[in-house]
Amino acid sequence: MQLSTQPGAPGDALTPEDEALLAEEVDIEVDLRRWILQLYRALDRTDHYRLLGVERAADKKAIKRAYFELAAKLHPDKYFRKKLGSFKPRMEAVFGRITLAQDTLTNADKRAEYDAYVEEQRRSRGIEELLADAMAEVKRAEEIAEREARAAESNPSQSAMKAPAASGPAEAPKPSAVEVSAAARRDALARRLLGGNRSPSRPSQPPVRPTSNPSTPSTADAMDALRRRYEDRKSHARAAQARKYLASGEEALAKGDAVSAANAFRVAASLLPQDEQIQKRASETQGRADEILADTYLKQAVYEEKMGQWPEASRSWQRVCKGRPKDARARDRGANAIVKAGGDLHEAARLAQEAIAIAPDNTAFRVTLANVYLAAGLALSARRELETAAQRAPHDDTIQAMLKRVAKA
Repeated sequence: MQLSTQPGAPGDALTPEDEALLAEEVDIEVDLRRWILQLYRALDRTDHYRLLGVERAADKKAIKRAYFELAAKLHPDKYFRKKLGSFKPRMEAVFGRITLAQDTLTNADKRAEYDAYVEEQRRSRGIEELLADAMAEVKRAEEIAEREARAAESNPSQSAMKAPAASGPAEAPKPSAVEVSAAARRDALARRLLGGNRSPSRPSQPPVRPTSNPSTPSTADAMDALRRRYEDRKSHARAAQARKYLASGEEALAKGDAVSAANAFRVAASLLPQDEQIQKRASETQGRADEILADTYLKQAVYEEKMGQWPEASRSWQRVCKGRPKDARARDRGANAIVKAGGDLHEAARLAQEAIAIAPDNTAFRVTLANVYLAAGLALSARRELETAAQRAPHDDTIQAMLKRVAKA
């Protein structure tokens, strides 16, 4: 996506809902409306530099110039007493972001901190993309195993499917379709599938499927044998592919690249699901990769909390929790961020409850859960958590103040 400070500049294609907004009766030109919608939709995934339309190396003068060009189109004073409709909150959100971008990038310390944050975002996206590639790798490995198994079946030097040259008397001419029964046709198919090793029928009689000789394989037996042979070859091909990925995983670990190693072992584990040793290896390396990813999200969450970016912070803390199943603080901070962002209170309660389960003596976690209950309008549940917290920390002024507030609710 290419953002521009010029109205009507190309960007993301608008959704049908956005297109409908273009018909809204407001005191804004259509091209400017389209541009505002494009900017608004891009806010969550656009960094300060792209939002302002400047290079990463842009100096303070260039940043201020870009800001004032945008502000001239979006400043609330320009639309005083104008009919803005649903565009008003969108314009305010965009104007707030470009103002934040300008304030951040024109301050050396804030800019350095922000650049580190953007780098962590870039790193986490790269890790996630790499981990997602493992599923595509599994599919590719399966396709290779399939091709190799089929190639083995069609290779005369490796397959017994081709019948050897016939010895003995010549086969009788094939009877007509009227003369050959369905049983005889099945018998002929079985003979071909098994390599032509059955004794030929007498020339004077049409082939008849014997029913009294239990040692004579049926067509179903022949098909089962063929299927088993193919599956065996496919299993060998899958094992060969798995060995390649195991070697690749060990090589990545030796280089300290746990993410690539996790990918390789996940593919090997998918190819050989019954191998407990490989499954264990894949699980261990995946845990290490998740921890690395959690570290990147932790740094992002701390920055987002500091900047009051609560929706972003809530998402980052939840990603930290995914990689750190025993991190009580991450769950507490995630629940707190969800409440401040006005997010899913059921998810907030779940995270807070998990934090308490991990560290039941931490009264701060119970206060967080009480805040979640208060936000959900569950005063009795909030009071219960606060009373439990007060028993563990009777001199905590924060808890006592909250209890008084809940009692008045």
